Amino acid sequence: MDYYQEILSKCNALLVENKVQEAYDLLEEELRMPYIPKDSEEKIIALYNECRQQLEMQKPQKTYTEEDLEDLLSGTLDEQFAAVEVLKSSNIRRHLPIIEHYFCGNPHYLVRSLLVEALIDQQVHGELKMDYEGMEITFDPGFVEMPMESDGAIQAVAWIREWFENDNPSFAMMCVETLVKEAYLKLPFNIDEDESQLIALAAVKYVFYAYGEQPAFEKFLAEKALAQSSGYELLLNKHDME
Repeated sequence: MDYYQEILSKCNALLVENKVQEAYDLLEEELRMPYIPKDSEEKIIALYNECRQQLEMQKPQKTYTEEDLEDLLSGTLDEQFAAVEVLKSSNIRRHLPIIEHYFCGNPHYLVRSLLVEALIDQQVHGELKMDYEGMEITFDPGFVEMPMESDGAIQAVAWIREWFENDNPSFAMMCVETLVKEAYLKLPFNIDEDESQLIALAAVKYVFYAYGEQPAFEKFLAEKALAQSSGYELLLNKHDME
């Protein structure tokens, strides 16, 4: 048995004895060495990552009070995102009052979308108020579909594929990615079938313009006999997302 195989065997034995920290320390020490044969290095790194994951799982989980979550949601954007992660991993129904309070206080558009997605994912029912782009609305998450599962979103993707998938699949992919971002920003509203072509067209325009290819967009409109409509303004434009 060579040196590195001996190290790996020793670490595996420590793991069997649930001595994860000892195995982790031993592997970390080896990884500091200036040279390790490639085959052995890959095995050491894999076992090192496994130990690190186990140690993370053994760490006591912080318990968040309602006050903690309120503080996070009223803090920096990073803190708001942290609050979303906590809420997603909890029974979100227990926290509806602070979520609604956040929704009614000029919520950040990305945090708003992630929270609505979490409410849909946990199949929460019941009306909630929200300040949505300056308008006060009421919605029930139980009647909102995941962003790309609505009939309108599916139809919008179909339009993009019809226009570009055969001739320019990479461009079609960028347009669909733009559409996905828009669908999330629209939450708690879904894309309706009636507006599917308008939104698909707006996403196409967004991508053309992002690359400074306005003439190419006009050519596309002419080739497809499409009328340029100002009927839909992407929230992506409003929030200047890339």
